[in-house]
Formats: sequence, C-alpha cells, structure tokens
Amino acid sequence: MWRVMIADDEPKIRRGLRATIEASGADMCVVAEVEDGEAALTAVETEHPDILLIDIRMPFLNGLELIERINDLTNDCIIIVVTGHDEFEYAKRALQLKVFDFILKPVSEEQLLGVLARGRSELSSMREQNRYLSWARKQLEHNLVFLREGFMVGWVTGRLSKSEIDEQLDFLGLTIGQISGMVMAHLVERAGGAPLLPERDRAVALLALRNIVEETLRDLSPICVFQDGYDNIVALCNSARGETWLDSLPRIREKAANANIQALVLVQSTITGGTPLVPEVYESLIAEVATQSENSPIAQRVHAFLEGNYFRDNLSLEETSAKMKLSPGYLSRILKQQSGLSFIDYLTRLRVTKAAQLMIDPSVKIYEVAELVGFSSQHYFSRAFKRVFGIPPIDYRKGGAD
Repeated sequence: MWRVMIADDEPKIRRGLRATIEASGADMCVVAEVEDGEAALTAVETEHPDILLIDIRMPFLNGLELIERINDLTNDCIIIVVTGHDEFEYAKRALQLKVFDFILKPVSEEQLLGVLARGRSELSSMREQNRYLSWARKQLEHNLVFLREGFMVGWVTGRLSKSEIDEQLDFLGLTIGQISGMVMAHLVERAGGAPLLPERDRAVALLALRNIVEETLRDLSPICVFQDGYDNIVALCNSARGETWLDSLPRIREKAANANIQALVLVQSTITGGTPLVPEVYESLIAEVATQSENSPIAQRVHAFLEGNYFRDNLSLEETSAKMKLSPGYLSRILKQQSGLSFIDYLTRLRVTKAAQLMIDPSVKIYEVAELVGFSSQHYFSRAFKRVFGIPPIDYRKGGAD
C-alpha cells in the first residue's frame, strides 16, 4: 500500500485530492492531511509517506522550505508540487529542489491519477535500484579485504598498468603518501634440510603472524596487510617516520616469539617516490628475505639480536656472543661466512641502513640520527655512512643517492 500525504492550506483542495485518491481503487491510502508546513514536516517524520502532495504557499513553513527540510531527512519518497498559474517563480525554485512533478490548480482527476501512477512507478524503480546498490555495497564491504589483497599482489608483482593502479587505489579507498614504508615477514621453512613446521601448523602460524603484523603496525597507518604468493606477510604503511618505524621489526619479532613463532625473517624499507616505486621496493625485500633465509639459524638469531639492539652505542661482540651462548671467535666466523663482513662491519652497515630510513624525516637533525642508531660521535657516523653509501649523510639527505 502506497502511503500518501497531502499538505495544502485550502480544505477544499485537500478534500478533493483525498476523494480522488480514495475513489481511484489504486493501491494508495492517505496517511496524513495537513494545512501548514510545520505539521507536514512532523507528518513526514512520523508517518513516512511514500508520495507527498505539497502546496507551495502554506503558513509557518512554505512549500519550498518544507521540501528543503524533507530532502535533508530522506530521499526515499516522491514529491509532487501543487501550484497555481501565478506561482511560476516558486515552481522554478522547486525544480532546483528536484521535485518529481507539478500539478496545476484546479486539479483534474485525470491529471492527478496520471501523475500518481508515474510517481509510483518511479519510486518502485528507485527503490529496486537502491536495494541492488545496498546489496552491492554490502558485498563490496564483505569482500573488501580480499579485493585489496588481490590488488596488492597484482601491483607489487608488476602485473598492473599505471592507470589500473590509480583506478583501483581510488575504488578501494587506498591512499599512498610520498613517504611510505613496506615491511615483509617470512617464516623460514627449513633448517638442515628438514621442514620446521608441518603444513597445517605453518598455515596457522602465518595467520597468527599476519595478525601480529597488523596489530604492531597500527600506529603507522597500514594501507594494506596481505599474504603474497611466496607466503610472505607484506604490509604497506602510510607512515615510515621516526623511532616507531624503526622499532617495528623488533616489536613484531618479540610478539612472534611470545606466540612461539621463532624461525622468522623480517625486513623493511622506506618508499620515498610514491606509488611507482612500490613494486621495486617489494622486489628488493624479496631478495633480502631470500638472502637471510639461506643463512644458518645461528646467523639468523644473531641478526635478530642486533636488529633489536643496534641503537646501543656500547653494543659489543663479547656481549652479543654471550647472549647467543657462543664464543666471540665462532660468532665472528659465522657472520663472515654468511655475510662476508666482520662483526663491526655488519653492525655498522645495519646502523647506517636504519639511519638512512630515519633521514627521510627532515625534522630529525643529523646528530640526532647518529645518536638514535647507536653512534656516540657524529663525525664517526658520517665516516661510517660514507663508507657504506659512498656519500656523506648530508648529501644523501639532499638526494645525492638518486
């Protein structure tokens, strides 16, 4: 049953409209008959009519003001304006308010029933479309995680064109800043040729690891966390600044250890060129994961310890070997075999790599960067940085590394 409201200050007009509607035999009933705009607005809120017949000139709140207020309340109704020949200027304004149609006074039965029939048809079509759009919206929301994950895998593996990337970023509501970051977490599959986890346990561990990554990186505004085709958990973050960014890997590792996830490779990189560099950074992290995964479990444990403690200026080979329950000489040989670097060179390279990520934030001064990554002397930091990157830190910050 279609619910109709009549709003007109002339009782004769109201009675005529009601009589025509009730005698038509159509599936309609008059649920409200009011004489001023304020009463009409109340009736809309309480009776929720489908079709509104509104006179333009009414006391307290005229028809145009009423239509504006109704448009603020709902768009799930049809508004038909009842007007006289001398109200053309009002009618033009009503057109701007997107009313469905006009009926000129005196109202003929044929005209009224014709407009009401078209109004019912329009409203039926509109509601059907809204139901479909609502369903489609719910389906999109339900599948948004999977859609984003599929998009990210296609993006980082270079299978999408620039126009496809831009279009899908917009459609999926993803925004990439000029300074972002990527984290990759990988469960080491084998040690000494034997699998570390049965397949079922590995799937559970990957799910737990994904949750840990999402939780840990929450403050860095993760754009998307997904699992790629190599069982890596990858996070693209919209913020890659300061200590929160550098501390993210040790925090992920600590939470993973508490969840009994031990054999874990974690890598990260800043992205300072916006969307075009995302696939390039992803490929570099894939290569780094592959290199670290080939290292012995001992070398992986050493790297994890240094990653969580590199910022301490007094960190030494003796302390590290004691923590690993290894002799200093044996630890040095392991690092040399796996990386080709001595303990000091390995630690220095790790520190300056972290420093390079900190320097994307221009508000952090060079001497502060040096202190944050464990150098007690800015002079020594500059020398070490130049030895690794080939240029001093000040030139690197200016873009000399490009």
